[in-house]
Amino acid sequence: MSDKKGSSRKFISFSIVIIISAIIGYYVGRNGVHFIPPVPKLVKMWMIVLFIPAFFLVIGIHEAGHAITGILQKFDFKMYVVGPFMWEKESGGWRFKWNKNVNTAGGMVICLPTGSNNLANRFSLYALGGPFASLLLTITAYLLSTMITFKYGNSETSIGVAKYFLLMVSIFSCLIMLVTILPLQTGGFSSDGGRALRLLSGGDQARFEVLTLKIVSSSAGGIRPCLLDKSELEEAELLAMKTGAAMGVYISGVQHQAEFDGGSLDKAEEYLLTYIENADKIPDGLRNSVWLDAAFFYAFGRTDLEKSTIFWNKFQPSAMLAKAQILATEASILVLKAQNPEALEKIRASHEEIPNMMDKGVGIALVDKLNELEGRIIHV
Repeated sequence: MSDKKGSSRKFISFSIVIIISAIIGYYVGRNGVHFIPPVPKLVKMWMIVLFIPAFFLVIGIHEAGHAITGILQKFDFKMYVVGPFMWEKESGGWRFKWNKNVNTAGGMVICLPTGSNNLANRFSLYALGGPFASLLLTITAYLLSTMITFKYGNSETSIGVAKYFLLMVSIFSCLIMLVTILPLQTGGFSSDGGRALRLLSGGDQARFEVLTLKIVSSSAGGIRPCLLDKSELEEAELLAMKTGAAMGVYISGVQHQAEFDGGSLDKAEEYLLTYIENADKIPDGLRNSVWLDAAFFYAFGRTDLEKSTIFWNKFQPSAMLAKAQILATEASILVLKAQNPEALEKIRASHEEIPNMMDKGVGIALVDKLNELEGRIIHV
């Protein structure tokens, strides 16, 4: 039943986008030649050159809107991504990295909630901060473009470039605002408007969203997986099944970590298999976390080199994933291969990277596992 409802919502949202795009396309096509003056060839060439910078500018402002709103809501601002550029806050401050993940190249900001008070309203404002910033940029860029007087054949090329660049930015920003404010969900991602609508509408979906935010907030704040509120995890699992929430797959991942941290390997494996089974619901760029968790579990927990290798071969390194977890997995596999000196180097490197982990709770649990892994080597 929930799948049918989800499909209906996707169809309605997609239909709305098609209708709006058709209306805009119709009026632009019909009237565009009347309100857009002739553009010199040289200015057109400059617009082609500036197309990508304009896109990055528009995305950057949109994501900055999320970041600023998140900071105002007392969230912990952790990551800022625009195209191939990524800035991540680590223990020593902000660090620049190249973003090689195509799925997040469109832009992304991560702000982790702190505290659980009024989470629905606070996160809704955070979600709507991006579209609001895009709206402001749309209006500002358009007004600035109208203030620049450019006459075909009688003005400097630079004036024309400035005017049409601002107009291009205004159009891009308007499109981004419309696409993100509509309640859409594609490829495991929800639009800003869709997230805010679910949180503010109340009911089971809003409750699931709030529980998910509380769980993420608690773990990021340093509560290790086995100490997370089990009643909240179980309620989130039931609500995910009831509503067909796309984020439900992540709850399986958290439950796997909780049981793994608590030493219940059978239950941990059960949740891991559910996590793997639903991996296709996770966006491509983030799906690597599933393979990494599986490779580490089978190498460290089950000491099964064959299964661990299968999932490790599926894994592709990404700047989005904690380096400490990648190194710990490599170390566990090296121990199974009896390559102990190399394993010790990976363990030490993993320890050094743990302070940079975004998920502090998982980091605390990982320290214990690294110490145990080092003990296995020493006692061989």
